[in-house]
Amino acid sequence: MDRNRMNQKYVDDIKAMFPPERVLIGEEISEDYGHDELGDVFSMPEILIKAVSTEEISDIMKYASSHDIPVVVRGAGTGLVGGAVATHGGIMIETTGMNHILELDRENLTVTVEPGVILMELADYVEGEGLFYPPDPGEKSATIGGNISTNAGGMRAVKYGVTRDYVRGLTVVTAEGNILELGGKVVKNSSGYSLMNLMIGSEGTLGIITKAVLKLLPLPQKNSQPADSISFYCGCD
Repeated sequence: MDRNRMNQKYVDDIKAMFPPERVLIGEEISEDYGHDELGDVFSMPEILIKAVSTEEISDIMKYASSHDIPVVVRGAGTGLVGGAVATHGGIMIETTGMNHILELDRENLTVTVEPGVILMELADYVEGEGLFYPPDPGEKSATIGGNISTNAGGMRAVKYGVTRDYVRGLTVVTAEGNILELGGKVVKNSSGYSLMNLMIGSEGTLGIITKAVLKLLPLPQKNSQPADSISFYCGCD
């Protein structure tokens, strides 16, 4: 499908929406943004916006939708399928600045985070509180938003499940810029279609995750399997 390329009016309009240090144009954008860890796919965005809130992402998507401008969302860029590459140019939204842990709810055993929180930072934080976030993908520097978008698994998936099993609620911005609040801290919700689960694993094609409520477990006191048997089982040595 043909999409409009960025012209000077689009650039000027977008620059007027954000602080200048958070909008990069053309050659101001590092070539690191032209690829992910796959490496085989390379394409540069025409404009890079470093978003810091749900409302900002909503504004971007409303503008892009009304002008038929392609948009791609990027977290840490650790993916291996080219999903964070702007293959059609246009706008790239970077969410690594949305990296705050917003709430730890001990009563409901949940933690609420922004999508740019790094997996290893979340794991360290909750373990320091005596709690445990089980999903353990191989790339520990990936963002939570990326983990949810790909339904990441990892070494603990057989015992504990994958990312989907630990998502309780999401805030999502649609392609038209609408903000959806999906799920919540409750385990059971029969109010309609499970749009939250549709978003998980959708690789960003259905909406942009801007906040997540994640399920936690009490921190295990012992490792039930010797380290050498784990290594053998995983083929890690």
